[in-house]
Amino acid sequence: MKKLGWLLLVILALVAINIFAEKPSVVADIRFKISFNVDEKATVPSHFADTLRKAEQLLSRVFSSADFKEALYKQNYNDSAYSKSKKKCFEVVYDQTTGRIPGKAVYDNLLADKEVNLTINIKNNGDKKGTMGSSNACSYSITTYDYWLVENGEFAQRLARHIAHEFTHVRGFRHDNKVDKAYKWGHKTEEDPAYGVGNIVGEILKMWSKKGMI
Repeated sequence: MKKLGWLLLVILALVAINIFAEKPSVVADIRFKISFNVDEKATVPSHFADTLRKAEQLLSRVFSSADFKEALYKQNYNDSAYSKSKKKCFEVVYDQTTGRIPGKAVYDNLLADKEVNLTINIKNNGDKKGTMGSSNACSYSITTYDYWLVENGEFAQRLARHIAHEFTHVRGFRHDNKVDKAYKWGHKTEEDPAYGVGNIVGEILKMWSKKGMI
C-alpha cells in the first residue's frame, strides 16, 4: 500500500512539473511541412525521416516564438543582401538613409506564409565538404549534401538550423558571393541574413534545451 502511495506521489509530481514547466511564448502560428528525396548516389542515416520530423517541429516552434521575433528585430543587414530575383515573391524593405535592412523586414519575409512546404533534395557532393547545401529565392526546393547528415550530437537541432538558413535564401536573401563586386561586404556573417537567421535558430534551440523546454 505504501509503495502505491509513493508511486501516486511520483506521478502527481511529474504531472505538476509538466504543467508548470517553462514553455516558449508564442506570437505567431507558422507550420513547416518538409518532404525529402535522396539521390541515388547519396546516403542518409536509417532514422533520418524521424529526425526530419523533429526538425520540422522545432523549426515551427522557433519561428512562432517571441524569442525568434525579439532576436531578429534586434538585427540589421546590408541592403545588397536582397536577391535580384525577378519573381518578386518577397518584399524589398530597407532604410534608404542608412542602406540597412531592418531585422523586422527579414522577419516579415520569413513569416509571410503561415504554412511552409519545403522539399529537401539530398545529394552527394563528392570530396567537396565546404558547403552544407544551397537554395534559390522563390524556389521551395533545397539541396542538402549528405556528408554532414550523421546521427551524433543534436542532429535534429543542426538540421533545423540548416533548413532555417536555406529558407532565408528562399525568402529573398543571398550571400556576398552573389553580390555585385561594388557592393560586396566581404565575409562578415553579421551582414548576412541567412547566417544571422541560422545562428538565431541555433542559439534559441540551445537555450531551450538547457532550460528543458524541448
